[in-house]
Amino acid sequence: MKILTTLITTTIAVFSLTACKSLPSYSSDYSQADQKIKGIPFNDAQAHDIGSRFVAAFNTLGTSNFVTQASSLYADQLYINDTLSQFSNKQELIKHFEGMNNRVSNVSVKLISATHHQDSAYIHWYMAYDFKMFGRTKTMASYGISEIKINSNQQIIFQQDYWDPANGLYRSLPVFGGAYKWVLPFKKS
Repeated sequence: MKILTTLITTTIAVFSLTACKSLPSYSSDYSQADQKIKGIPFNDAQAHDIGSRFVAAFNTLGTSNFVTQASSLYADQLYINDTLSQFSNKQELIKHFEGMNNRVSNVSVKLISATHHQDSAYIHWYMAYDFKMFGRTKTMASYGISEIKINSNQQIIFQQDYWDPANGLYRSLPVFGGAYKWVLPFKKS
């Protein structure tokens, strides 16, 4: 019981301290990247192709093939915001992917639809996976949309993910999920 009380107190203290930290909004970074980074214009087939390649690469997440698959999908210089992290070069993105790869297994990603407007493809996806944290594994799932721009080599140069990390991740985490649900309860009528 003493360990649990210490863990809860520490968690609340960490949440309190991080809540005080001021972080800039990603909106200005997104706006600048969207204006600066121009991809090739899409047609229906190209939008579907990048959606299929994107889903195929992420279906290998949690396996030894993932980092290689993902690496071939992205250009060296890029803008990517996956809602939890932001990257401007492939080297840092791949480090992030290596860390993700060690925490997940049993990944299933499905392509729901692929649409486009000018040089942006909008990839609507569903992802389910097992996530390891604190020695426990939890099955999680989320729907999302990724706005993607590609270069003439068919590599991703711009990606902005839109998904709900509150319901797709935070509420499901051991220990943290309970605190998150308490602070920001989900209401359904």
